[in-house]
Amino acid sequence: MPILRRSAALTTLVLVLVPWSLLRVLGGLIPLPGVDPIRVVNGMIVPSGGVVGALVEPVVWAWAVTAAVGALAPVHRPLRRAFRALPTVGAALLAGAGTLLVAFLLLGMVLLAAVELVGVVAALLALPVGAFLVRFALVPPIAVLDGLRGRAAFRASFVGVRGNALGLGVALVFGVAAPAVLYGWAFARPEEQVTDPLLGVLAWLLRDATLIAVVALQAQILLVAHRNLPGRSWLPARGPGEPAPAADRLTRRLGRLAVPLGLAAVLLPAGLVGGVVAAERLPEVTVNTSDRMHKMIAVAWPAERGPILVGQTWFEDCLDDTCRTRRRTDLSVTMYEPYGEAAFGPDGSVYALGEYALEKCDAERICRSSKGGLEALRGSQAAAITLSPAGEILLASATEVRPADLGPDGVRPAAPAPDGAGHVEMKLIRCPDVFCATPRVTSPGRVKGSLRDRGGSQPTRLLVRVDASGRPVVALRSPSAGGVSVGWCATLDCAQPEVAPIDGPRRPGMPTPEELALLDVGDVLDCRVGHGCDGSEPLATVHRPQGGVWDVVAEPAHPDGLYVRLGSGPWPDRAVLRVCADRACREARGIPLVEIPPVHTWWSDRPARERWLMAVDGDGRMVATDPYGLHVVVVTRP
Repeated sequence: MPILRRSAALTTLVLVLVPWSLLRVLGGLIPLPGVDPIRVVNGMIVPSGGVVGALVEPVVWAWAVTAAVGALAPVHRPLRRAFRALPTVGAALLAGAGTLLVAFLLLGMVLLAAVELVGVVAALLALPVGAFLVRFALVPPIAVLDGLRGRAAFRASFVGVRGNALGLGVALVFGVAAPAVLYGWAFARPEEQVTDPLLGVLAWLLRDATLIAVVALQAQILLVAHRNLPGRSWLPARGPGEPAPAADRLTRRLGRLAVPLGLAAVLLPAGLVGGVVAAERLPEVTVNTSDRMHKMIAVAWPAERGPILVGQTWFEDCLDDTCRTRRRTDLSVTMYEPYGEAAFGPDGSVYALGEYALEKCDAERICRSSKGGLEALRGSQAAAITLSPAGEILLASATEVRPADLGPDGVRPAAPAPDGAGHVEMKLIRCPDVFCATPRVTSPGRVKGSLRDRGGSQPTRLLVRVDASGRPVVALRSPSAGGVSVGWCATLDCAQPEVAPIDGPRRPGMPTPEELALLDVGDVLDCRVGHGCDGSEPLATVHRPQGGVWDVVAEPAHPDGLYVRLGSGPWPDRAVLRVCADRACREARGIPLVEIPPVHTWWSDRPARERWLMAVDGDGRMVATDPYGLHVVVVTRP
């Protein structure tokens, strides 16, 4: 009989938990507003979250535990009896959650008033809270085994625990609460531990099998606890002529196949997960994490190659589309803003500008550099690089000058002037190769301001790009003036260059903010185009080859469903990829990427909302990284 009861319990758990696991996958395929979409992360499906799922899962868990208690007893039709007892079981769950919530609120009040008393108050609350939780935990077995409902079940649990609360409490803590907590901790984010679809399927299977084992253990402990209640009206045993309970009849019909068939049923959700991943219809996110911080300069994804990640003194070629395997190439120059940048050729060649020197590593990773630096950049305080459609190297520089030093023959660099008293000279330099022995220098003009950073909130940013017609465009953000100046050329050979503040009067031929946005200079424009300066501006923006805009934004990483928060520190953020029709992004489809922990300093804790780097390839795949290379994210089919 014990073997039959265990088989009946397994059959009951499979009938409840396997359909729920299937529903999590199939239900996630239906998009819902305000809910994270189902996606594949590191080869494993991450179902949709939200309040609905967080509320339904405890109910399904309670139903499975209660039905398993009935099957182990055994009782007639345990699934039906457990379903009818769900209102009473749900009331017990709400009562237990309310008790914990009140306890946490009291601890929070004490924490704000006197931190040194938190331990004393916690010890004083532990006994009454534990006594209530023990009584609430015994309501499910009483409801399904004794047939009591509502107040009668609660009254029976309060009366039956008298004199035996400590022993029952220890059993319930180690047999019911601890397995649930360990299960939640172990499988909170299993996608972070897998690296390919096969491991993702095995992780899903392991999670389902572990859930069944945990629920079976909880049911057995609750049944033992119920049997030790004094004065319980235990269900009468069946007479010789009475039919066997439904679960036993089903188990007898299956015979020895009950356990193998139950275990085979557990494979169904994992098989469905593997099929959905293999169909390659869902957004696929690959997250590569690193414990080593290093400043990132640029990223790119050239055609017919993997992504390229550029640090200050090196760059890495991703040898696969997920960037799991990389090959590093060291550089002879050091890049750091605003004195350097990186550019990329169509064949994947890398151009590194730093310390007034330029180095090129071709597609075969044979590197050449302008040793001794470029004379055309001497004296500049900011520099940037890009390539023209013809492959010509375009450099931009910004230099502080004094008004008294301006002469008819040009502008001579001078010592930095006080904020607001000087000018910044912008130059465009064309080089035929990395040695730049015969540069062609053009000066679009000067703007008022300084290049010195006052506080670090908006440091100097200089970018040079080429618009759709091949004309060079230079954008400069001056930290002293807090504005953006734009230099442009009227023709391809940069005839009639001009420079003007972007917020000033419009000039003929001057690029509009929307046209500048198409050049992916959003980090210079900051929140001027399509977004308000309310803290929700994108961390990075790029235009899709198929049309539309992708951007990465930071959102508070609130847990799904209901939660209790302790402390006053900032929430961790999470990076979210938004797929938008335009830069206004009024109707966006968000894909969560990775959680970003807050920045802890001696003075304060703040959210880590710094500029990211991102790039796309011709097939619409995206690579992005945070500014320190801790998370390299690759997204396919967003």
